[in-house]
Amino acid sequence: MPLRMGVRGKLFLVSVALVLAVVFLAGVYLEGQLVEWAQTRAEVELQGHARLVRVLLEHQQDGDDDLDALADRVAAPIDARVTIIGADGRVLGDSEFAGAGLRGLEPHGDRPEVISALRDGQGVARRTSASLTTEMLYVALPFKRPGEGLEGVVRVARPLREVDAAVRRLWLAFAVAGVFAIGGAVLLSALASHYLSRTLRGLVQDARRMVETGDKSKLLVGSQDEIGGLAGSLNRMADELEGAVATLSVERTRFEAVLESMDEGVLALNQHQQLTMINRAALGLLSLSTEHDGDTLAERIPIPTLHELVVHALAGQPERREFETLTTPPRQILASASPLRNLQGAVVVLHDVTEIRRLERIRRDFVANVSHELRTPVSIIRLNAETLLDGALERPEVARKFLEAQMRNADRLAALVSDLLEISRIEAGTYEIHCDFIRVAPIVERIVDSVQQIADEKHMTVRCEVPPDISAWADAEALEHVLLNLVDNAVKYTPPEGKIAVRVRAEGERVRIEVEDNGPGIEPRHRARIFERFYRVDKGRSREVGGTGLGLAIVKHLAEAMDGSVGVEPATPHGSIFWVLLGGAAEPE
Repeated sequence: MPLRMGVRGKLFLVSVALVLAVVFLAGVYLEGQLVEWAQTRAEVELQGHARLVRVLLEHQQDGDDDLDALADRVAAPIDARVTIIGADGRVLGDSEFAGAGLRGLEPHGDRPEVISALRDGQGVARRTSASLTTEMLYVALPFKRPGEGLEGVVRVARPLREVDAAVRRLWLAFAVAGVFAIGGAVLLSALASHYLSRTLRGLVQDARRMVETGDKSKLLVGSQDEIGGLAGSLNRMADELEGAVATLSVERTRFEAVLESMDEGVLALNQHQQLTMINRAALGLLSLSTEHDGDTLAERIPIPTLHELVVHALAGQPERREFETLTTPPRQILASASPLRNLQGAVVVLHDVTEIRRLERIRRDFVANVSHELRTPVSIIRLNAETLLDGALERPEVARKFLEAQMRNADRLAALVSDLLEISRIEAGTYEIHCDFIRVAPIVERIVDSVQQIADEKHMTVRCEVPPDISAWADAEALEHVLLNLVDNAVKYTPPEGKIAVRVRAEGERVRIEVEDNGPGIEPRHRARIFERFYRVDKGRSREVGGTGLGLAIVKHLAEAMDGSVGVEPATPHGSIFWVLLGGAAEPE
């Protein structure tokens, strides 16, 4: 884990680094200056010694054998190496060597300082001595003894150890000064960092408290320096941020409220087809359990038509398509997709048009069925009227037959119109329903009595299984209408000598009324639509018995108006059971 350094540590390191850098740069600069000054001073001093030795050589009358002794005598007081070199390069005297050692020295005529002295009148060189193997500073001057005809170079040298020692002493002084400087820097940086870090720590703690607890109090800094300015800037930024967050919160709440209150489903996707938002209506339309941000559309909703719609929208092509969901039951959805700005995503709006499409289908079927149902009796009435006008009216035995046919079809038209008006009133909510706890047995008995004559003509048995004390929450007139339709249909569509049973029983807090017959029954494919208007299982059979095709639709609407439900199921071994489920099973007051 990386070490996190605070403000105090950073200030301390910066101070120490600055002190060390200043000490080092000063030492390097002063070292150069000291070396240059020491060498210059040593060079000037050696030049003076060299001139002194040259004067002694030019004015004393010693022979060549005494030159080495002269070099020894002169070298001691000036604390330098003195070397006397002949014009041919041979060493005539040297304060460091005597006797055999002097004679063993190699010629010095190739030394750079000797060459410069003979050529320019003075030679200076800094190099390592070949004979003494130490770094030396050499100053050479030419000399000439006219009386003896002796010429050569006098050279004075001194080791540079003194200069190096002075440099070492300088660095030692700088090291000591650096230690004191670092100590002072540590003290000063500790004081400065303590003052600054204390203020900054308080500022950071107050800012963290504001963030973690939501405290809206201002940051308080008494100083008017940069830190005080920083606190003021943070306070202003906090105020602006608080205002922006409040505005965004209000807008987000308003936006979410609008989305959640919409009946239309809304999907938002990014450019990678990942769902970023889906409202409650869309979850319901597509039967999605919960919302998961980041899931792709293909993973959540495997509907190819919707995928194509989104692809076109992400390409900048708004489009509208209709598709069917994979839910049970399926829904018909009209989807509109539009791209977001800069093609960074798309928004899809889902409209549930299932009911609209169903109503359109019902309207088409209604118009077609009503037209068909009206055309047949109207055509019969017209033909009979034309026949009567053509002369049948003069023949009483024939005219009566045609008039009876007209009457039957007029009754059929009246029944059809009556049923249409009744179902329209029920759907429009103008059919008055007044529910109360009513006894079911008397109503069933009246219905059975009303169809008993027809049942007797077909040699049918109608059996009632109704407890006398059971009651249902219903409207008496509406319940009577419902039972009349169900029992009348059972009598009409059951073959002669058939059996019909009307049962009533309590199921918890509900009352179940069943009308069972042993007729041909209804195939499963017809049961789901048997309660639709004008839907006929056997169209020929329905017209033969004189049905309008609206009876079961009226039964369903009346049952639902009484907060009940209806259905049909097969009977054993054959036949059908039409049932009505109502509230009740309580004694009337």
